Amino acid sequence: MTQVRSYELITPLFGGGVEPGETDPVTIIRGPAIRGQLRFWWRACRGGRFNGDLAAMKDAEDKLWGAASTERKSMPSQVQITVEVTNRGWEEQPFERRARPSSGWRDLAYAAFPLQGKDEEAPGKVRVGVTFTLLLTYPKSQQEEIQAEIEAALWAWETFGGIGARTRRGFGALKLVSVDGRPVTPPGVDEVEAKIHEGLQKHVVSGTWPAGVPHLCLNPRMKVTGRYSDPKAAWEYLVKCIRDFRQSRPGASPRQPGRSRWPEPDEIRRLTDCRCDRHAKPLSTVRKFPRAAFGLPIVFHFKDEKIGDPYDTILQGRDYERLASPLILRPLACADGAVGLAVILEGTGVAVLPDGLILRKKEEADISWPVEATIEAHEAQKIPPLDGIPDVLQAFLKEL
Repeated sequence: MTQVRSYELITPLFGGGVEPGETDPVTIIRGPAIRGQLRFWWRACRGGRFNGDLAAMKDAEDKLWGAASTERKSMPSQVQITVEVTNRGWEEQPFERRARPSSGWRDLAYAAFPLQGKDEEAPGKVRVGVTFTLLLTYPKSQQEEIQAEIEAALWAWETFGGIGARTRRGFGALKLVSVDGRPVTPPGVDEVEAKIHEGLQKHVVSGTWPAGVPHLCLNPRMKVTGRYSDPKAAWEYLVKCIRDFRQSRPGASPRQPGRSRWPEPDEIRRLTDCRCDRHAKPLSTVRKFPRAAFGLPIVFHFKDEKIGDPYDTILQGRDYERLASPLILRPLACADGAVGLAVILEGTGVAVLPDGLILRKKEEADISWPVEATIEAHEAQKIPPLDGIPDVLQAFLKEL
């Protein structure tokens, strides 16, 4: 059985090559990268039927998508993937020297910050306008057994995923153009949310996922925005919302932003015993790090270190430096415009991170403090951006 699916990227491709964060100069879209995405979204849709048994889920995954061969067994994939890039697009540089956003990137700079470059490094680039086709081949004898599995992975990847790095912040977002040469018309703005729920009911199983496996559910915590003229406008709105939420300050302008409304800066000052005179009085009495809910690590930098504020610190898991964000933000192309989509993956996040969190000095890993992120209801009342909601991600969805 064969199927040819054609795609276009409605947001720029960030990375996607062999080197992290860099576009492959020869193979812009790589088959192994797509296979990795399909494996992830297969787990997110179908992993609930294994009743929490990680080994059983991994065995089923390997039988479908393949695994590294050993002396004892060979485990080729039942699904062969071939990619053909039909338009290589063009390169754009989101930042100029000194981390200034380039033309057209001012409203997206917050999502593209890893491309700024460090010290004397040149700012990174993205690729825009990429289109490609995906040829899927699988045994006809196994059609009834595996077709539903493949369709579930494809649907979730096309709806929530993407290609390259930072897909959870909207880069490399996909639009399905055609299947086997037949054009695919996306739903209208007023239909898209119902279509997503229809897909969830069809492709996501009910059950118990293994611990720590990110997954969708039949009724996810999700928000679909109103209509925008095009995907870029919808994406800009999402990026603006998360920037304003995470950097909530009372100031009237970017030049005078004021002090953060979040508790982390004052708690870092307490822990490090570093505080400049102008920040001598703490604003927050909450001794937590709630923004860890958006993913780790977080680097905290104070601009007033020369006059007494803290040195650079990093928030991370005690035994895990990195934790991918459970929050996915991306635009969706519609028949009559575009919408922004925000969805929270279940089964992962800082609340289930083993052994808790630490804040450590950036330059000296042996200087660290155990800290907490989970907010209680009475504490949420004292953090203005949360508006009384102790679940940080849910508070962001409300803000949308």
